[in-house]
Amino acid sequence: MKNLWQIARALWQTAPAFRLALLYLVLLGMVALALPWLPLAYTPNELDLDQIYQAPFGGSAVADKPRHWLGTDGLGRDVLANMLYGARTAFAISLPVMALASLIGLALGATAGLYGNRRLYLSRARLLALLLGLLPFMYYGVYLPTILSSQGGASSDFLMTGIAAIGLTLLLVAGLTLLFKQLPFLKKKAPFPVDELLLRLIEVQTSIPRLVLILVLAAIAPPTLLALSVLLVLTFWTGTARLARAEMLRIRELPFFEAATSLGYTQKRLLVRHALPHLLGPILVAFSFGLAGLLMLESTLSFLNIGVSTDLVSWGRMIAGIRTNTAAWWLVAIPGVMLSLTVLALQTFSYYVLQFLQLKQH
Repeated sequence: MKNLWQIARALWQTAPAFRLALLYLVLLGMVALALPWLPLAYTPNELDLDQIYQAPFGGSAVADKPRHWLGTDGLGRDVLANMLYGARTAFAISLPVMALASLIGLALGATAGLYGNRRLYLSRARLLALLLGLLPFMYYGVYLPTILSSQGGASSDFLMTGIAAIGLTLLLVAGLTLLFKQLPFLKKKAPFPVDELLLRLIEVQTSIPRLVLILVLAAIAPPTLLALSVLLVLTFWTGTARLARAEMLRIRELPFFEAATSLGYTQKRLLVRHALPHLLGPILVAFSFGLAGLLMLESTLSFLNIGVSTDLVSWGRMIAGIRTNTAAWWLVAIPGVMLSLTVLALQTFSYYVLQFLQLKQH
């Protein structure tokens, strides 16, 4: 965290574009958090059928009603309120998904870069137990949540299935490992090619376009927001994993890391205390770029009416309102400008952080 603060402070003092992008993102985040307390004249999805397709900055068609400053759509919903609440929806979906995907990618990529193909040794008993432990995890962690999601299950049901998936998997792996170690031929340890497996998994996953995969699944069964979020997490971790692996391979060759290795530090300490602080900067860049991509993908999916429920306001659904009246240009221009500015701010933020890290390395 200290390194990240130093990067932000240095860029704030030297890069006006970075300063402007960061101010915009902070301001947008503060507005999104403070929406319930803002004095908005209208709430999102509030219908005003007397004032449909009102242009921005026009007067109110009804004398006793407040003005719609940024106009209305075909159902009289206020564009200003929907635009602000659409920002909250976009970040409420994109931030948790990208954060979880980044954690998964960081863990897998750093582990693969640290251990390679010949440094991690596992007993045959542990490998067999891990393979068998995937069975309850797939049932309780994937199959049951999918069924509950299609039937509109409660949040407590998803929590219980998640606890069952993790708990039963850990218990089964621990129990089977102890049992299998009683067999002499399963005690022998063998190198586990974690790096090769990760690279092959990334190749398989990235060979299928993300949007095509989502559209195919939507044709089979309409995806819910939870199912869509899980799918995005499982497809967005690959970029972070690649970057974390490459950075870990570079860090392994640095003099300070070789010195720490020669002192006999454990692999866990080498990863957490010595490698992780140097990984956070590049991962922040990947997080920002990925978040920008997620915002655009979320708007695309909501435009196509996939995943996001109809009661949630989103920029993509606002843009879709142009279908019923192509003369209502503000339904595309206003949320489109907000989406473009947000993506541009994230890209600018990422660009300057990446440039700073490259200069620091040289």
